[in-house]
Amino acid sequence: MGTAERREREREMLRYRIVEAARDILSEQGLAALSMRAIAERIEYSPATIYLYFKDKNELQREVVQEGFSLLWNQTQETLAGVPETGNALEQYAAMGRAYVRFALEHTAYFRVMFELPGGARFESEECPGAGQGEAKGFGLAVDLVAEAAKEGLVDVTNAERTAVTGWALLHGLTSLYLSGHLAQLVETNEAFLELVDDALESFYTGVRGLAAVGTSQGVGAGGRARPAKQSKEPRRKK
Repeated sequence: MGTAERREREREMLRYRIVEAARDILSEQGLAALSMRAIAERIEYSPATIYLYFKDKNELQREVVQEGFSLLWNQTQETLAGVPETGNALEQYAAMGRAYVRFALEHTAYFRVMFELPGGARFESEECPGAGQGEAKGFGLAVDLVAEAAKEGLVDVTNAERTAVTGWALLHGLTSLYLSGHLAQLVETNEAFLELVDDALESFYTGVRGLAAVGTSQGVGAGGRARPAKQSKEPRRKK
């Protein structure tokens, strides 16, 4: 590796460390705690060095949000690639939902910055047009899959966008409650939480199937797999 290549690699590594430090500060302490000095202290560099990469903390927050949506999109695509070629649109939508939840569990700091901070998920302005396109791309795919499921006769819906929003709200609400500790008495582990998500999505699918489900003997789990409907069970509680 030549000198120029090595320096460029070191520069990219430092840039990534800066973004990671900003992400952790935003997730742990909120927007008010983010400053170039705070980041510099975390990575043991001078504030002046941070300004060589980012002009202000707004640009840094935007970068964290963009990186988060990029990770979410990549994880979604990897999950969808695992759905069998024979999988229908509803199975793909289910897989996409599970990818969303797993992303939140595996990249909680990014998830919190993207969706819990003011302006995080829609970080757009005249100075940074299109910064929120990562969210729009993922949601657009969800809407397309719901619309395709309706065309295939798998669901009985008239507005794919509203249905996709409802499904997103269900997933996001449960995930936020779990990450904040409000479901601690119901589920003890991530895997147990994923089972709860499966149950919730089955209830959601029962509603959107409507008359389209008549004559169907199998349900679709959140992992994108068809499976027999099961009796409802009460979530395990801590003693």
